[in-house]
Amino acid sequence: MTEYQSDIYDMCGGFKAKDVTDTLNVLVRSIAEIMGVKGCSVRLLDERTSSLHVAAAYGLSKSYVDKGPLMLSEGSIEKQILGGKIVSTPDVTREAGAVFREEAEREGIKSILNVPLMSGEHAIGIVRIYTAEVHAFSAEETERLRALSSFGGVIVDRARLSDQMRVLVCIARSISSTLSLDEVLQMITENAASALGMRASSIRLMDPDGRTLEVKAASGLSQAYLAKGPVEIGKSPIDRECLAGKCISIPDISTDTRLQYPEEITMEGIRGMLSVPLRVKGKAIGVLRVYTSTPYEFSNAEIEFLTALASFGAIAIENARLFEHVKTEYEELTKDVWKWYDWGSRFPNI
Repeated sequence: MTEYQSDIYDMCGGFKAKDVTDTLNVLVRSIAEIMGVKGCSVRLLDERTSSLHVAAAYGLSKSYVDKGPLMLSEGSIEKQILGGKIVSTPDVTREAGAVFREEAEREGIKSILNVPLMSGEHAIGIVRIYTAEVHAFSAEETERLRALSSFGGVIVDRARLSDQMRVLVCIARSISSTLSLDEVLQMITENAASALGMRASSIRLMDPDGRTLEVKAASGLSQAYLAKGPVEIGKSPIDRECLAGKCISIPDISTDTRLQYPEEITMEGIRGMLSVPLRVKGKAIGVLRVYTSTPYEFSNAEIEFLTALASFGAIAIENARLFEHVKTEYEELTKDVWKWYDWGSRFPNI
């Protein structure tokens, strides 16, 4: 642990804050004080909207912080930073193409230094510091900010792990308290996307003849994309592999030829995809899938979490099947009973 990281650790109370927002707020204040700058902010990537939202800020006015999200576009500075590049702007008021240049000038901001906020090997956001005077950031200052920002990644990682555990507990409780399969599957897709910070998610189940996969629940996908038609297993190698029991990770769909609907996927703005099988009693019955809007290398932890969600989906499906079976048997038994057990006509003297 470096001297700067030790200072951050102490100021954050050893990460004992109850809420990640509180901890990130301590982090940005600490970074601003250690770096001796006007202010600091942390923006987190929202895969679903391809944008960066302020998660914490210090030394900046509310109006400046609330000016809006930063949308990612091809070739944008923000996209370069998320790609691992460190970007400094010596004088933002002289950058004609700078986003929110006028707002920065009113805020009294001159120079900005940006470093990617990393979670393992993935960039999940941006840490940014601001000065009130024109300043050329040195290599030593850049390295210091990079080292300090690494704690932001640790904080967000821990918060997301906690969120994922809460999601699993919540879904487990829902499975035991409701027999509505549609509700549980929809809950799984919504939480798969939100807990992993992905753009979208879907569950497809195999039809009775085993030839196609039909959408049963989805979150974050357009109606046009969902209406493109069923996945024909014979025309979708990745789904055949997934149904065979493999977790299929596609970091960039533009380089993969195993997809049945490549044009529709591209038009939807999907770039990365992770698929895991839904299995009941050892037999694959469907696929749980999450999507990203940028090329993305899925981590082992993300694959494990999605696999756990798929297991819950399989339990919900099996519970629903057993309930329908019992319900049908009960209805048939009731009909049989009333065929011979006619109280009024068979036993008139009782």
